[in-house]
Amino acid sequence: MRRWSTVLVVAAVAAVAVFAAADALRERDEPKASAPAPTITRLQPPTLHELLRRKEILGFVVYSDHDCRLHSLLLPGMEDNVVREEGGSAVIHCRFEAAGGRILEEGEVMSPDRSSIARCRGGTIEVRAADNGHVARSIRGCPPAWRPDGRLTYPRGGAILEDGRLLFTARELRRAARLHPNVALVGAGIPIFAHATDLAWLDERRLVATLEIRVRGVEPQNLAVLFDGKGVVGLATNRGRGLGNWIVSAAGSYAASEDGTIVSRDGGSTDPPRNLPDGRAVAFSPDEQWLAYATNASVYLIGTPRNSEPGRIIRLPVPAQDLVWEGVSRATRVAGLGTG
Repeated sequence: MRRWSTVLVVAAVAAVAVFAAADALRERDEPKASAPAPTITRLQPPTLHELLRRKEILGFVVYSDHDCRLHSLLLPGMEDNVVREEGGSAVIHCRFEAAGGRILEEGEVMSPDRSSIARCRGGTIEVRAADNGHVARSIRGCPPAWRPDGRLTYPRGGAILEDGRLLFTARELRRAARLHPNVALVGAGIPIFAHATDLAWLDERRLVATLEIRVRGVEPQNLAVLFDGKGVVGLATNRGRGLGNWIVSAAGSYAASEDGTIVSRDGGSTDPPRNLPDGRAVAFSPDEQWLAYATNASVYLIGTPRNSEPGRIIRLPVPAQDLVWEGVSRATRVAGLGTG
């Protein structure tokens, strides 16, 4: 029986070999079907509208064009309309501010309770009533900055005052000025002069101040200092341009200079992207994830440190001299109210 089973196994193996050889010959003789041509799908880049929607970039950007006409730009749809008075004429402002649903003149700042407007005129701050424009008081010093609790702060000489009392003495500002990298090694016996040229409050304790620093034998220096109370918690410098005209984000997490430098409330700072042209104005998105950076040719949206892509740049083909960025509901009032 073992001999017959061996013969059967050999026969089976031989049969398999014969069938395999036959299949090989058949495949060689039959014409091969040509392989299907690969399908090439070319992905089109998203349109600007699609990109803005995908990134959830929302709100109204109110901006002034080359002719100083105000426009309302709705995002993400890029719906652009000229802001008009009730009579139909275009609202004209080359440089402007916006607060409380109304357009303000350049340099005007509204108090947190929206009852007063402060403006610098010839080294003096005029504080007038927001409803009728009557001047309530005049203060020597400039420029003004409202603290969130409604107190008015301003530089005077080499100090910073708040409603008439010293907030930072000249000595304290000189001490902060010595933190500038180009001034740190100046000998203690060499006099330093520092004065604040711009102020902005992030919250009740955190104040960002631009200091102009002068030292004998050294070209003037520019330094942004973030104070927390009396302590210095952050610094920022920019060799190319001065720092100033600070804009604070909606929640007070950031302040941005008109050159695109961002200072965070924790003391960190972010330089503007190197490949951008000189800007004229900045504005934060309502969610603090984007900084709008205006130039004469375009508006660039720059991802802030809060963005998942910090430093990301999206270009809007909108030439602007000045701009603000409002949430949809508030911006509707701005666009409809005109000059207020």
